[in-house]
Amino acid sequence: MAERSTSVLPTAWRLILALWLPVWFFFLVLPLRKEPSRIASMFRLARANAEARRAATYGEEFDAFLRFCKEKLPAGSTFRLVGIDYASIDRVRAFYFLYPNSVAEHAQFILVYRSPGYRESDTQFYTSLNSGSFILKSTPPAIP
Repeated sequence: MAERSTSVLPTAWRLILALWLPVWFFFLVLPLRKEPSRIASMFRLARANAEARRAATYGEEFDAFLRFCKEKLPAGSTFRLVGIDYASIDRVRAFYFLYPNSVAEHAQFILVYRSPGYRESDTQFYTSLNSGSFILKSTPPAIP
């Protein structure tokens, strides 16, 4: 009677794993060797709460703007972003963070980020975080 292998992984999988682990370890350690200060920031980020992680990822200023907008916008309202590039990941982050408010072309609120001179017709000032970041409220055009 032939003996059966008691191994859980077939030989091919063991070979792949044996090759993959050193490669994975190399790409994990290489950036840390080039810039050792990243180790401290990794540990600081691992110990941080969700808000601190988001602020570190989004950037302090953009995170403050998003928290301000979330606090000031009425639930279920529509908004449009100004001052953030169309293809920027920050745009998607804002959409995600400000949910259940939704994005619309003809929105109730215009969220202006770092654009101090921005003005638009048929809007009025709603509230401000600072001189460059504020919220405008759309007003319906007057019907003659």
